[in-house]
Amino acid sequence: MAEHLAEQFHLDRLAALAGLSKFHFNRLFKSATGVSPSRYQINLRMEEAKRQLRETKKSVVEISLDVGYATPSHFAQLFRRETGLAPSDYRRQR
Repeated sequence: MAEHLAEQFHLDRLAALAGLSKFHFNRLFKSATGVSPSRYQINLRMEEAKRQLRETKKSVVEISLDVGYATPSHFAQLFRRETGLAPSDYRRQR
């Protein structure tokens, strides 16, 4: 999942790769990680976005596209919900 952050999330595809039904894959994944596959993907995207905000000079728009969000406003909204800070504020604090 980490290697495909910019791709759209598809539970069907992940379940098929594992050779399981969506329901069974979701149940086993959550049992193993403590979170659903979609939440896991969001966490991966947010961690990568935070890393890029700290370590690169890329714009927020570039970072939002890098981690799989089509619109910077949607990315900023999710980032704020997850971290309590706007992406630009997060960058200034680090």
